[in-house]
This record gives sequence, structure tokens and C-alpha cells, in this order.
Amino acid sequence: MNDTDLAFASIEEIGKLFRKRKLSPVELTKLMLARIERLNPKLNAYITVTAELALAQANRPSQKSRIGTSRAPRPQRPL
Repeated sequence: MNDTDLAFASIEEIGKLFRKRKLSPVELTKLMLARIERLNPKLNAYITVTAELALAQANRPSQKSRIGTSRAPRPQRPL
């Protein structure tokens, strides 16, 4: 999946990538921050971007997933 695909991926798709360890919350956050930096001068969608806070918060689930308490969404089973 490329950067644009990830930007428009569903939470279910992102969760699958997290569970397969093909993507981390920190990697996703860095990707989104880079996208904001690249596009915001044209779009003016953000007044304030708190990159340091976003990265700190993205790192917290990584610590939990190491001990087996990941909060990544699980796909729903059909009834």
C-alpha cells in the first residue's frame, strides 16, 4: 500500500496492517504528518499541528501491543 492508499484506507484495513506488523502507529502518524506538511500550505485545513504530541500518543499503543493488549480493531465475523 502506498502513502495515498494509506491516507484513504479504512480503520479495518489499518488494523489488519497493525496486527500483521506491516505498519505501526508511529509509521502511520509520521506518514500523516508528512502529508499535512505537504498539502496544508495549499489547503489551509489546519491552524495548529502538534506533531510532537501526535508522535508521543502514537508510541503509546506500540508499548501496549508488545504485551498483547493491542486495541486495533478486529474484523467482524458474519452472523
